[in-house]
Parts: sequence; C-alpha cells; structure tokens
Amino acid sequence: MDFYRPVWAEVNLNNIKDNLRFIRTLIPKSTKIMAIVKANGYGHGKIRVAQASIKAGIERLGVALVEEALELINNNIKVPIHLLSEPPISSVKVLVKNSTSNNLIISVVYTKDFVRALSKEASKKNRRCLVHVKVDTGMHRVGISIEKAVDLVKYISSLQNIEIEGLFTHFACADDPENSYTLLQFERFLKLKEILEKNNFKFKNYHCANSAAMLNFPETHLDMVRIGIAMYGLRPSEKTFSPKLKPALSLKAKISYLKEVEKGEGISYGLTFKANKKSLIATIPIGYGDGYPRQLLNSGVVLVRGKRVPVVGNVTMDQIMIDVTDLNEIEIGDEVVIIGNQDKGKIEVNELSRALDTIDYEIVCGITNRVPRIYVD
Repeated sequence: MDFYRPVWAEVNLNNIKDNLRFIRTLIPKSTKIMAIVKANGYGHGKIRVAQASIKAGIERLGVALVEEALELINNNIKVPIHLLSEPPISSVKVLVKNSTSNNLIISVVYTKDFVRALSKEASKKNRRCLVHVKVDTGMHRVGISIEKAVDLVKYISSLQNIEIEGLFTHFACADDPENSYTLLQFERFLKLKEILEKNNFKFKNYHCANSAAMLNFPETHLDMVRIGIAMYGLRPSEKTFSPKLKPALSLKAKISYLKEVEKGEGISYGLTFKANKKSLIATIPIGYGDGYPRQLLNSGVVLVRGKRVPVVGNVTMDQIMIDVTDLNEIEIGDEVVIIGNQDKGKIEVNELSRALDTIDYEIVCGITNRVPRIYVD
C-alpha cells in the first residue's frame, strides 16, 4: 500500500535472524525454538517476522489469539503455530479445521470444558488435534493448578481424537536472575513431570523458558524455548540483556514544517513550553495516535542530523514539535529518528521505556498500525 505521510518504522529482518541464530548457540542442540510473533510480532509485523524466523531455522511459532494464527496460515506459513492460552470454546470448529495440515494450530488446554468441546468437534470431523497442557506453577494467571494437573491429563487422555504433545508453564520472575522463585516454579514443574511419568504419561515437548529464562536460567531450556522479546533485540528487563542481541526496529519521520517563534511564546496544547529565546521549531508528523507516548511532553528527544534535540510542548495525536534552534541549515524533509541510529547518535527503545518507567515490550507494541513497516533484509 502506498503511504504519503513521512512516518515509518524500519524493521531489519537480518537482525532478527542473527538474534535467533545467536540464541541457538546458547541452548542445547536438541532444544527447539518457538518464535513468539503475537501482538503483530511485538509491533514489528508478524508475517514478515514469522517468515524471517523460519529462514533462521526456528521450529515453531507462538501467538496469543486464534485470529493471529489464522492470519499466519492465510499467508502460507507452514510451521506449527502454538496458542499460548486456551482459546474460547467458540473457536473449536476453526481449530479442528486447521489441525491436520502439518498440525498447524496447536491448542493450549487447561479446562475440561474446552478440551471436551475440542474432542467432540475433532471426532465429528475425524481429525486429530494436538494440544499442550498449561500448568500454573506460581504465576497465577492461567493454567491448571499443580494439584489438579494429573486429573486433567487423565481426562484428556480418555478423549477421542486428542493427543497431548506437550506440558508447559510460564515463569513470573525470570527477568530477575537473582530471584529464586523461578527455580521454585521449575522444581514444581519437574516434580509434576515425574509424577505424570510414573503414571505412564510422557510427552514429546516439555517447555518453560521464555527469553529471560533462556538467558538467566539455562537449566530450564528443556525441549523447547519460547523466544519473544530477545529475538527483536530488546531487553526482557533492566537486569536481563545480552549485548550481542541487535535491535531490529527503527522509528523515523521527516520534518513537515518549520516556524520561528519569539521569546516567551508557548508551544502546543496548554502552552506547557515557553521559548526562552527566539527559537526555530520543527513539526514532526507523528503523535500518540501512532504510539509516541504522550508522557514524553517536554522530556522526549529525537535525532536530527545525528544530534539529540528536545521534544517541546504537549505530544498531540498526530504531531510533535522539536526545538532545532541550535542546528544549522535545517530544512523541511530532513530525516528525524525517534528510535534508532543516525550518524553517531543513538536512541534505543530502552531509553524510552526507562524514561516512562515501563518495559521495552510496551514501547514497540504501542506503535500503531497506521505507521507503515518498511523491511530491510
């Protein structure tokens, strides 16, 4: 699709592939990688990211929604796609329909009601559905409790046309390498695995590790690791990061307007910024409607000609203003980097997330769909 407003996100697919190849060196050769592409590939674009991930050799993809899985399938993705939470019962028909072509959609289960409905539909269509049982070892979001897990596994195993391929859990504190709660959850998971095996229930895939656990707790790698934020070259947390991971996304725009304002004049809604001298103000056609956080009023910075310049005044829905008074020969159409590198200057996602007391995930996931993604491969 053509775009006319000079605002775009550049996504470096080579960096994503390099990140996944680097991650492969950190895990056992037998351990598979599930590349997580939910939330539009953490804002990077799930279709192109999925395709690049497959080229990098990942074995599986992970999404949050049935709708996300179907979009991947409709774009000719041919590796198994995992749902990371149990979907609504209303989705069983489409799940069964998409269960046999390379077992494209693999459902997560943790309630009898859902898996009963899935079995009924699968039996009606004479198809086999693979499922993974999600166990709550201490995060208390979703998943069957440890105490009830054996009963659920026995129940699922009694149903027709359903095969349990895997058992997994999710860690609450893996982004803190000093927090022992991760190993407590892991211990609970291994104990359940042992109990199930004593009852003759043994599965092909046991998995626990997300990006943070993959980096901080190698003992949790098991049969598969679920890699999200790390494949995009971003930080699971301030305490967890590898400098060998390369950020994949840059956010850019061009100056759309220049104006001189006199000393004492205010800028933008509420006139929260007052010029302390005669100033040259540039307007950039990006705002909170695109995902640039409104909280960065009078505190954000961008790069112009490799120099850091301040955001002045309130962030509006479609535009921000920056003070370029101290730069030479600024023109309409000059490139502005909101996230990324320009000459010797750099603004990382982590700089924005720290300024807003949030996490890298929220910054990139917040870049809206009206910002075109341009892919570099």
